[in-house]
Amino acid sequence: MEQINIIEGLLYIAGDLGLSEEALMMHVPITKMQLEIELKKYDKEHLTITRHGDIYFLKTTENMEKYIKRVLADRPQKKLSQAALEVLAIIAYNQPISRNGIESVRGIVSDGPISTLINKGLVKKKNIIDERAAHFETTQSFLEIFGLKSLDDLPADDMITEQEEIDLFFNSLKEQNQ
Repeated sequence: MEQINIIEGLLYIAGDLGLSEEALMMHVPITKMQLEIELKKYDKEHLTITRHGDIYFLKTTENMEKYIKRVLADRPQKKLSQAALEVLAIIAYNQPISRNGIESVRGIVSDGPISTLINKGLVKKKNIIDERAAHFETTQSFLEIFGLKSLDDLPADDMITEQEEIDLFFNSLKEQNQ
């Protein structure tokens, strides 16, 4: 089997998590230079291999978008609850943060939302040396899903406050007009 076919198969199985360059080099086996050459030669009409940082992903091209949307439209929506969104925001802006840290910000036990976020691959545990409590941080999937290149792209606190004020203003106008 050709190396590029093995790479494609491994990236397919890895899904949204992708595979690191190191993992590809170890499992194919292939050198870094050979990997780069194989990826440059990769030419499929409806698939592409992309790289974000040190992680490679197999993705569909824009030509497949309308077909993928049809399939996804048939599936039930899996939205995050308000509690999960709150916890995700707390983790994103304060990472790494412990469960106690999350709960002190929210003022309520957050085990359920944390489990949901871990299961959806948006958050992962991070062990910190000399601390017994597990901490949480966002994943590469979180960045991709929310269209961020890095955590630096998160809106600043002052932008959030301003947007919240704008939303409150327009919501109060709607209520007055009803």
